[in-house]
Amino acid sequence: MTKLRQTARQQLEQLLSALFLPGELIELRFIESWLSQGKKQSRVVRSAQWLRCRDVVAMHGDLTAFAKRTWANLYFGVCPRSNEGDADDRSIHTVRCVWCDIDCVSLDQALGRWRDADVPSPSIVVSSGTGIHGYWLLDQDLHSHEDHSRFRAMLPGFYGSFGGDHVQNLSRVMRLPGTLNYKDARNGRQPLPCTLCTCDSKLRYPFETFSRWIAPPEPEPLRKMLIASSMPASEPSADEILSRRTEAAALVGQLAKPSHDRSRRDFAVICDLLRLGLAKEEIWELVAGSSKFQSNGRPYFDLTFSNAERRVLFDGTSAGRVRVPT
Repeated sequence: MTKLRQTARQQLEQLLSALFLPGELIELRFIESWLSQGKKQSRVVRSAQWLRCRDVVAMHGDLTAFAKRTWANLYFGVCPRSNEGDADDRSIHTVRCVWCDIDCVSLDQALGRWRDADVPSPSIVVSSGTGIHGYWLLDQDLHSHEDHSRFRAMLPGFYGSFGGDHVQNLSRVMRLPGTLNYKDARNGRQPLPCTLCTCDSKLRYPFETFSRWIAPPEPEPLRKMLIASSMPASEPSADEILSRRTEAAALVGQLAKPSHDRSRRDFAVICDLLRLGLAKEEIWELVAGSSKFQSNGRPYFDLTFSNAERRVLFDGTSAGRVRVPT
């Protein structure tokens, strides 16, 4: 795959023109992120904006100059926003592509992962500076609640087939090509370019291309059986309670350690906390102040928990631990 030879502004324009119609609103977010004592910190540099494609392109110089002054990373909402202020899943009416983020890989490594997983060639590939983003344009927009539900049900299996990020919400934001990645700039890390590697707006897929990754409905008898099998036959002893608390604390401690793939590490820890028999709200209280749960909040936790619950239920409660990446 040959990288495109374009100016930064041309890269931005080509991506946005492939993903958005001229009159649609694009949500822009401005976020600085850095490490402090091994933990990710972030701040909103300025309030989000909702602009049309031509306006974003026209402002490219001003946006990149602002980012340089403030170390702001520039992100855009992948799905069009219907109104100014729309920023959550409930406000999304149009899904036009399948997308993914793979952290800490080169372009060749990402292409190899997709090939090994029998994933079709992406319509658009972006190098974020620290990873690779893929976009698969759909031949028809998804509008209905049923289509959106099927789309959400597809993402966990799709991402899992090649090691993609575990953040899977419809209101997902991704880094803009034609800008710089200022992650950890306040600690002296040099900015890295976010570049458009390839873009073929004619390469489109029917959604059914991805239907093999849609998880089947969880059989209710199986769910009840697995939940029942995880329940102790009798009330746990004081020693058993102490042992479980100690193990839970050790698992949560993993979230404070540096990791090249925090999303996968977070997912692994939630799986193991579920296998200890902890309830959802118990787990949230334990992890809320750590890793990406702290920076991304409850929506990120809910998505990670849902995917982990599905993994644990279908693997069986006696399955081995998910390896925690470092």
